Formats: sequence, C-alpha cells, structure tokens
Amino acid sequence: MKALRTASLHSLDNAELLDLLKNISGSEASQGVLEEILKILTNRGVDSDSIQRFRHMDTDPFDEAQKHYLAFKRSSRRVFLCYLTFVSAIIISIVIDPHWIVSTALLLIFGTLISFIIDALVQQTRFYKVVGGARTYRSPLVFFFLGMPLYFLMFLSFQQKMEAQLNKLV
Repeated sequence: MKALRTASLHSLDNAELLDLLKNISGSEASQGVLEEILKILTNRGVDSDSIQRFRHMDTDPFDEAQKHYLAFKRSSRRVFLCYLTFVSAIIISIVIDPHWIVSTALLLIFGTLISFIIDALVQQTRFYKVVGGARTYRSPLVFFFLGMPLYFLMFLSFQQKMEAQLNKLV
C-alpha cells in the first residue's frame, strides 16, 4: 500500500505536489504522506523556503502568481512533447503510404496540441491578471496563428518576462 502511494506521488509534478501539500490535514496518516511529499520535493531541488512559503500562503499575490507560473511551465512542457509527437507522426506519414488511421492520428495529435497551447495561454493570462502586468502579446489570435510554429522561441521569452514579474513581487 505504501509503495503504491509513493509511486503515485512520484508521478505528480512539483506544482501538483505543492498543491497537495497545502491541502493536507494534520492526521497521522497524512503525516506520512506529508513527509514523503517533502522528501520528493527536496530531491527534485525545491528549496525549503519555497515549500514553507507555499504551505502557509493565503492570498499572497506572489504565491498565486507562482502557482500560475508553474502551471504555465507544465502546460508548455506538454506542448513541446505533443509538438514533437506531431512532427514525428508527420514524418512517419510521409514515409508510410497515407492511410486513414495515420490521418486520424495526426488530427487527434493536432487537436491535443491546440488544447495544450490554449491551456498555456490561459495560465499565462491568469498569471498576468494576478501580477497586474500587461501580457506579452496583444491578441490571442495573433499569437495562435503566427506563434504556434514559433512557440518554442516565444516560450523562452514568455518565461523570462514572467520570472521578471515574479521577482518584482518578492
């Protein structure tokens, strides 16, 4: 039972572990989970000050912004993975004779890619709503049509600007 619980905790990313850490109660059963979460986060390089600040946050704008920033990074990782899968599937479809199964798979992967990009945009918008700063793009449609192929470059710019905004809140 404990091995199953530990394995499921390891499958969560840092933002999800921090959220779980914040919502844990003080019972003895949850103390073991609490210690395991702290151990996982420490092994992943999250410092104890960040963990403590996140655990005891109320409505601090920094903590709320950090939560949306971490969600943006998580969504962006999913975009990268899905984009690589999409490009690989396109290459495979060129090598193999086009078939309806390949076409359907490409459409599904593309739909998933679009949904992850939209999720990243939503998280970025929520981040800037919390910090009160201007977004890094004027119109989501311009970003969507022009930025999708260049998302990798735009992500680096977005990440730097969001980190600068976070540092202003500290």
